[in-house]
Amino acid sequence: MLHPVFLPFSEEQLLLHFADVNINGKCQKNIKHLEYYKRSIKRYDEFLKKDIDRKGKPLNEIKLPCQIEKDERFWIANCMMNIFYSNTRSQELISLFSKAYGEIPPFKEENTWEECFEGELYLFFEVNLPSPPAYKKWLKENLEQRQIITYILDSAVGKKNLEGATNIDAMILNANNGFAVIIEAKVLSDISCQTTFDALRNQIARIIDVMLEKNDNLCCPLNKRNPKKTLFLLITPKIFKNNPTSRLYGYKLTEYKNRLDTLLNEFPYRDSQEIKKLPDKLGWLTWEDFNEVNQNCCPWLN
Repeated sequence: MLHPVFLPFSEEQLLLHFADVNINGKCQKNIKHLEYYKRSIKRYDEFLKKDIDRKGKPLNEIKLPCQIEKDERFWIANCMMNIFYSNTRSQELISLFSKAYGEIPPFKEENTWEECFEGELYLFFEVNLPSPPAYKKWLKENLEQRQIITYILDSAVGKKNLEGATNIDAMILNANNGFAVIIEAKVLSDISCQTTFDALRNQIARIIDVMLEKNDNLCCPLNKRNPKKTLFLLITPKIFKNNPTSRLYGYKLTEYKNRLDTLLNEFPYRDSQEIKKLPDKLGWLTWEDFNEVNQNCCPWLN
């Protein structure tokens, strides 16, 4: 067991949830992520062994060793793995997704949530999805409308790739029917509001964009994902969902769900009919929602 509270699973179990990556033309297990979790746990355990009274301590003395307590990677791994390995996984997922998107999936290809979750289900963390070629082409053609800093504009000259892959916190994927959920997890942090070359490209827009793109060249089973049956899910503390204007993601997700013109302006290089289907595919749940259906999820909230 990696950690009895924050990650009560073995290294072998966690490794199963890192998708294969293409290394020199061969799909291989990506093991580098595991070290991050092990280092954080080691720092935390060493700090706790000192039996230090944290009350009143300067934050700069306890922030790093106690990072695990607010680390989104641990919150999402704990939460999703407890759901994934639950004996009542389907019921728990159906309950959560009905709350986020309604009683019926927001696409015509599947009629029920049961159909979405039946089959060969995968859970992955730290997935990298390539930037859409259409966006990269559009950005090169409109760079001066998206960036104002001279040295950045100068640096862009001659570069073919002005945006790298987008890191996805977690993904649920059904390899049988292509259904997928792309998850962005937040604890205290907010979304980023720009990329290196695009000062107007916020993190949610970036995730939505890669969500809409087919990835035939990724390793199996990531290449089985069907963009038409892919949803975006934001998970945050309840305090921020109840106070959405305290975070940029609260503004942007609300705007994207209620202002179609905003979405159309955000993705001018995409088909408008595709964009019109987006608002219903955007969901927001809280860590507390997950804890309500499975108390092993984020047990520190109990």
